Amino acid sequence: MNIRLWFAGARPKTWPASIAPVLVGAAMAYVRLKQLGTCIEINPEPAECAANRAQQSVLLGHFWPVFALCVLVALLLQIAVNYANDYSDGIRGVDAGRDEAEHAQRDAGQVQGRGAKPRRLVASGMPPKQVLMASGIAAGLACVCGLVAVLISQAWWLLAVGALSLAAGWFYTGGRHPYGYAGFGELGVFLFFGLAAVLGTEYALSGTVDGMGVAAAVCCGLNAVMLLMINNLRDVEEDREHGKRTLAVRLGEHNAGILLTVCCVIAWMIGAFVCMALWMPWGAVLLISGVGVPVRMVLSVPKHRFRTAFNDAGFQTSFFAVVVVISALVM
Repeated sequence: MNIRLWFAGARPKTWPASIAPVLVGAAMAYVRLKQLGTCIEINPEPAECAANRAQQSVLLGHFWPVFALCVLVALLLQIAVNYANDYSDGIRGVDAGRDEAEHAQRDAGQVQGRGAKPRRLVASGMPPKQVLMASGIAAGLACVCGLVAVLISQAWWLLAVGALSLAAGWFYTGGRHPYGYAGFGELGVFLFFGLAAVLGTEYALSGTVDGMGVAAAVCCGLNAVMLLMINNLRDVEEDREHGKRTLAVRLGEHNAGILLTVCCVIAWMIGAFVCMALWMPWGAVLLISGVGVPVRMVLSVPKHRFRTAFNDAGFQTSFFAVVVVISALVM
């Protein structure tokens, strides 16, 4: 078994897009729990204050186990989706151009132009059934972790969110009419790597969601959208040839690049607002200190420096999560 190839097929550069929303959701939940224990000191103490503190104690008691399980769910689902996409694209021939010669060039640092593409398991000769089985194993482990998290937190409606996330991951490139082939991939990652991941984590840890959580979820969703857009811009020629009508194919490279810039600006505006609201004004100052990275990301795309752009998008996703966590801890 080629461990290196399996690891590359799991696409570790995409993992920040799955873990970062969980960190953001946990930070929002932590803020909510701190506020839950705050009460005006009067005598006699209102019954509501005692009830809130009791609820806070229960939620804090299982905060870290549920958080760890949420991280595992997100990471395992991301790996499952990556393997499933590899399988579906592989059997459809979308990855046929990514042969060993290209991989050898990439390993030697000789790839020019559009940038090196990641190794794909099926296109590299791995039996499709093994790739599908690996996806199923990762998804099964994610389900086990998710079920345990729901049992601990008693957030039963998250079972439906998990089921929808599994279905969205498979039908992105799987099934008879994959929505990723019709230009709706960006909408899918916005919903599931943004809203569902952040708000689901916040609810599992604090028992509620709030407006700040929604704003942070939108920012995470836009960051995930940018990662996918850069990936699709890199593959736009091959996707067009194989009938994969991604948003980049539908809009064209120029318009897709403009949309990427718009998403970046909106994400940073919302992100600065969230961080400043948590830790005024230093949260926003800390976030803005990294503004050079998204600027380089946006400028790299027209020059077809997709490896740089993709790395910058991944950094931006993680950086926002780290700043949110810091801001939540020091507020």
